[in-house]
Parts: sequence; C-alpha cells; structure tokens
Amino acid sequence: MSFAAAHRTMPFITRVRIENYKSIAHCDVTLGQFTVLLGLNAAGKSNFLDALRFVRDVLVNGPDVAVLTHGGWEGVLRRVPEPTTSCTIGLEFHLLAITHDRRPWVGRYEITLAPATATRAGRDAGSGVRIQREFCEMRHPGAKGGIDAERFLVRDRAGTGRRQKLLELSRRADTEPFGELHEALTEMFFYSPDLSSLREARPNTPTAGALGEDGSDLGPALAALGDQERDRISQYLGVIVPGVVEAGPTDPSADYIAARISFATDGETEPHVFRAESMSEGTIRAIGLLTALFQPDAREGWMPLIAVEEPELALHPLAAGALYDALTEASEYVQVLATTQSAELFDRKEADLSAIRVVAAEHGVTVIGEVDPVSRSIVADGLATTAELLRSDQLRPVIEPPARPDEQPEGEE
Repeated sequence: MSFAAAHRTMPFITRVRIENYKSIAHCDVTLGQFTVLLGLNAAGKSNFLDALRFVRDVLVNGPDVAVLTHGGWEGVLRRVPEPTTSCTIGLEFHLLAITHDRRPWVGRYEITLAPATATRAGRDAGSGVRIQREFCEMRHPGAKGGIDAERFLVRDRAGTGRRQKLLELSRRADTEPFGELHEALTEMFFYSPDLSSLREARPNTPTAGALGEDGSDLGPALAALGDQERDRISQYLGVIVPGVVEAGPTDPSADYIAARISFATDGETEPHVFRAESMSEGTIRAIGLLTALFQPDAREGWMPLIAVEEPELALHPLAAGALYDALTEASEYVQVLATTQSAELFDRKEADLSAIRVVAAEHGVTVIGEVDPVSRSIVADGLATTAELLRSDQLRPVIEPPARPDEQPEGEE
C-alpha cells in the first residue's frame, strides 16, 4: 500500500466548476471522499461524470481525439437554450504524497476549449480544437500564492504540430510538480460496464489483471485480487445475492478466465458453481462493481478516483444497503463518485445526506447542488424519505450563481 492510501483523509477532486459542457450551463460543485449525484432519469448526472472523463481523455489522447470520442463539438458544447462556442472545466484538487519523502499539493487546474476557427481560405486550421485557455496552480497546503506556488497560464493555442495540439499539462508531464497532477488525473477510473464484456472469458496473459472500464477482463481481475479483497467481495455479494458463498475466477491456470460464483442451497453439502455466462444480470453486475471498488490500484493508492454510474442497476432494492456499505468502505482509500436515480441508497438512518448532490433538469439545462434546507428538514423530521421527495420531483438542489465575468481567479494575471 502506498503512503497516500494509508493517509487518505482528503478527496482528490474537491471542487468542480463546469460551463457549457453538454447539458450543463454552469455548475460549481464541491465533492467529498464519497459523493452521490442523485436525480431522475435524463437530469444530466452522466454529463457531470463525462466532463471529468473528458479532462482525463484530453490529457491521455489529446484534444482532437477526446472531442471526437465524446460526440464531436455537436455533442460536447451546450446547445440549449442557445448554442455556445466554448466549454470550461475547472478542478480544485488535493494531491496526497505518494511516498514519505514527498509533500502533498493543493491547487486548481482549468481548461477552456473551443472549435478551431477556419482560415481565410475557409479550411480548418488543422487541429479542430483551439485551447483558448489553460491554467494550473499548485502549492503546498498552508502556503500562500506568489513565489510559493508553481503555475502556468496558456492562452489561445492552436496548431498542426503534434506538441502544439497537446495541453500544457501534458507537455509538462515529465516535470515536477505538474507530472504528479498529470499522473493523478490520467489515472481516474470511470466504470461503465457492458454486460457482454462482464461475461466474456478473457485470455490469461502475464499482463492480465486490470479491470477494464467497460467491465472487460473481469476474470483476470478477480484472479489478481488478494485473498482479503476477494473475501470482501464474496461477503458483500452474499448479502446482495443470498446463497452466494464465494466469488472468484475460474481456473487461474487456464488459457481463458471468467468470473465464477459458488452458490449454496439448503440441504446440500456441496455448493453449485456458476460461470459468468450462467449468472443473472444483477449478479454479474454486482461482481463487476465490487471488483472495481476493491481493485489493487485503488486500494493501494495509485488510483485517486473511481466514478460509477447507476451501481444499483438490475439489483433488487433490498440490495441498496449492501451497495451503500461497499461504496463507503471503498471511499476509505479512494475517492468514490457515483450517479443514481434510486434514493433507496440513502433510506437508512446512518446515511449522510451531505454526500448527496441533487441533479435536476430545468428547461433542458442541468443544475447541480447540495440538498436544499427545506428537503433536509423534511427528511430529518420524518415527514418524507429522500426517495419519496425524489419520486415526487420535490428534491431540489442549492444552486451556486456563476462568477461575474470580471472576477479574476486568485493567482492569475
């Protein structure tokens, strides 16, 4: 386990500001070590996660490829109620020390991207993306800005050269301290499983063992887990799917590996064994989710954030309690961000409503914020549950107004 994992007391991403990305006109959202985006279907929960994924993908693959894989400019820029010409994503972060000889960092990273303008001849300028602005500031906790901070500011970059197409943070990935931030942002894990990928047996190779974001390589990932992690997965799965006594991989020495469970029935001494292709959708999805949460890179501190969409999908509502416990346990060593349209996760006395960020759609635009005081009071007084408020569309977010255009963030000139 890394030094960071053993001392994780602060979330990696502490605040997110988004403007004009997909359905989000503006949001300014604080995040904790465990945060749930709660809202009805089509409210825009996934677009918030996608904005974080977009930052990761821009750094990994470059702006051109990232825009293309996220739907092109037609899909990236907000179009309702009026079309926009650029999008901004800003992150405040707390970067823990990975080893004893390093110090933690805090700071802010923000990018504004827009379509490249055409040349006078009417042709594309080359990259398809113009980096209108990129700002980064990093400092040690407790230090003030100025000479104690490391920062850069880039404005209006577009070009056809390979390095010209990269974000400045990617260009500085081999320099400190920006390399530490680049590594952390590119290691964020966005789990959005595909059912066929979860069921598929995968080759047993020397490099196998990392779970794919689409749920692929589930068998090899289970085989790579330690006994403690596999036991925790089996314990949680036994609560979610009564009768399951063990979850793990098929023969780890075989050429192909898939997920497997042992299922005990009353009156029989030997449990029945089911491979992935024979499991119910809810069971295989639960195994994939638990494996994502307990994977070694997360537990050992190398993966700073795990985002999961609709963790309760295809599961019985009674499984919500076990899901909540698994998500909160995982958040002890990795920041966990989840989306859900099922408030049953919080229909329990020990549930913390401060972990909820309400997501709602108003006139086609996504708004996100903490649970409003009235809703908190209604739940606290027992007049209605969180789920009842959500189903009746009475759960409202507290909206932070956007900053004035003339406001200049601290540290910029």
